[in-house]
Amino acid sequence: MIQWAPPSLEKEEIESVSRVLKSKWLTQGKITYEFEKKVAQYVGAKYCVMVNNGTSALICSLLSHNIKPGDEVIVPSFTFVATVNAVLSVGAKPILVDSNPSTFNTEIDLIKPYITKKTKAIIPVDVSGMPVDIKKFREFSQSNNLILIEDAAEGIGAEYKNKKIGSFGHSTIFSFHMAKVITSVEGGCIVTNDKDIAEKLRLIRSHGSKVPYDSRTFGLNFRISDLHSAIGLAQIKKIKKFLKHRNNLAKIYREEIKDHKFQTVPDYVTLHPYMLFGILTHPKDRDGINKILNKNHIETRICWPPIHMQQYHSKIFKTRKIKNAEEIYSRIINLPMGNGLDLSDVMCVVDIMKKVKNKFNSYAD
Repeated sequence: MIQWAPPSLEKEEIESVSRVLKSKWLTQGKITYEFEKKVAQYVGAKYCVMVNNGTSALICSLLSHNIKPGDEVIVPSFTFVATVNAVLSVGAKPILVDSNPSTFNTEIDLIKPYITKKTKAIIPVDVSGMPVDIKKFREFSQSNNLILIEDAAEGIGAEYKNKKIGSFGHSTIFSFHMAKVITSVEGGCIVTNDKDIAEKLRLIRSHGSKVPYDSRTFGLNFRISDLHSAIGLAQIKKIKKFLKHRNNLAKIYREEIKDHKFQTVPDYVTLHPYMLFGILTHPKDRDGINKILNKNHIETRICWPPIHMQQYHSKIFKTRKIKNAEEIYSRIINLPMGNGLDLSDVMCVVDIMKKVKNKFNSYAD
């Protein structure tokens, strides 16, 4: 079976975990603080606060910016459910907007009609790790006095106009889930240049306390363990190699299935991390193509349905068509992409996709 998102875990990760086990300090400690320092340095942010996953990173970020019941937060409908659930968890109201059908990312012109007096924050999502036009979002948020939280759960390592993402908004969140560009198995973080926000985040992630049993603000247990951080610390030292490998795999897909349609990469994206690699099929052919890939022992993912189409959330949000999000979802299949994927694996996928073309003549329409 060719796995959909195999990680690369080698002796460095094993040795790093072993050292933590032998130290007998397993929960959040000096290894986590070292991981925070390395991530902040890498992305060019002043502060990094580690938490136990990317969803927690979103929740903590919203809490740190005092997003509360009655506030509206702009979120694309074409996103993983965590983005919206984080907003719901703090009692705020997500306002769903559409995305560009070519880049899969939302844009300023798509959110402008939904800005109201109640709007307090915008959460643009870097789909597949590819940055939104973040400078435009920063300018818009500044001119409208809005909080900008970049959901870059999939995007560590990405570059916007030759600058690493992570320091453009008020906060940026990353995920270190197993399938991401680097992994701590489970984990996430918030990066920011705001000292006060960073200090508040550290309180929020640990029951609102700086010292035991003295809560200064509301918080929960969002802490990551040193065991997880040890893996992440070993991984970030390899991130340059991982990004190069992913871009090589993406290049093979694009060149070998060149009559296919893929996510459009704008000029302002100077490094795409390719956490995901999606192909666009004809809607009526998507499931058939996916079934053939799976029958040939190729693990894939049909991308998440837009939020407004999901069973639980469709009851919360007013029913309306969000055209581009629905179109992307109806066509997209995410092919295998990961640090542990071999070039030979990708060529096997390519071979099946070329055979698929003979069965589905409309697959690239």
